[in-house]
Amino acid sequence: MVHALAMAVARHPLDHFCIPIMARQYTSCLLEAAAAHPSSHANYDHVHEVEALPRAKRTDSHVIRRGYAVGMAGTLPQMWVFYDHIEPALVFGRAGRMSIGDISGYDVSEVAQEIRFDAGLCRDVLTLYVSSDESLDRRDDEVNVFTRWIAGCDPKSSHFQP
Repeated sequence: MVHALAMAVARHPLDHFCIPIMARQYTSCLLEAAAAHPSSHANYDHVHEVEALPRAKRTDSHVIRRGYAVGMAGTLPQMWVFYDHIEPALVFGRAGRMSIGDISGYDVSEVAQEIRFDAGLCRDVLTLYVSSDESLDRRDDEVNVFTRWIAGCDPKSSHFQP
């Protein structure tokens, strides 16, 4: 256990501020989370297509936020990337598809991202709810969306400013 704690501190240098009992419990959670079963999606535990998206919610152990996600497939593992705004989602999807070999298809959808702490797994579980409505990419007004994205970019920030 001491070795595991040292490894956890090496990976997460700020964690050394935990008191020893809390650190042991935290290390146990880290080890259990690392052994969790892999999902078929690279970055989500669950992905569900739904007719109605869940409403936004925020508590200490449960967050649901609405936005847009780009689903990509190809030679890379299937993955979904979440955005609060449609503009960066559409640009990311289009740019990814231009890679030709790595990404052979993409889709931009309205989604709800759920992050819920699971005490049994000792980690956050990420679920993506994808609207079954029509895909939002490859529409006639994409050029207008790209123009809005450029206008909302600030080189000093990673955030999109609509």
